[in-house]
Amino acid sequence: MLRFLLAVLMFWGTQASTQTYAGPKSLGPFRIDRDVSMNSLFEKLGHPPKVAGDTFCYQSREGHAYLVLTRMVAVYDGKIAGNVQLSDFRSCLDKPIQVTSDVLATWKTERGIGLGSSSEDIMKAYGKPSSVENIGTDYRAIIHGAPAHSERNPEVGTTVLGYKGASDDLNAAYFGIRDGKVAWISLSKNE
Repeated sequence: MLRFLLAVLMFWGTQASTQTYAGPKSLGPFRIDRDVSMNSLFEKLGHPPKVAGDTFCYQSREGHAYLVLTRMVAVYDGKIAGNVQLSDFRSCLDKPIQVTSDVLATWKTERGIGLGSSSEDIMKAYGKPSSVENIGTDYRAIIHGAPAHSERNPEVGTTVLGYKGASDDLNAAYFGIRDGKVAWISLSKNE
């Protein structure tokens, strides 16, 4: 059944070249429909020892969720958050990880999708994705600092459900699926 569903979604994904963005607008306090300051997220997550940089890595105190926060491209405004990635595995190898008291595993989209949600839940909430891809080695970048020559990491899952709009729309959401459940979510309004 899951294979049939993925085959249908892959067909739909190829038909969506001028699709309007239909994915989530928020994940926890991060939003793509309005600006969220890096400082407000630092207040919630904890201030990193150094704020000069573009990428910041957090781990929940209980160790079951990880968050990578990235600034908006400086050309636009480096004080604004541009991308957030939530995962159930360590996704930062090249940066120090800061433990946060915020319970990251409770971060959800505005329609209640979070880590552990099913792919069916995603499609009920946001409709058909604009793309469905097998992960292979294409999604190595999900683990920041992974060597370019590294092989596929099984933690990142097997399939990605993507929600993008027209080519001039920077909003994008990706859900990494492992064993039918969300293992990671990336939400971006960045280039």
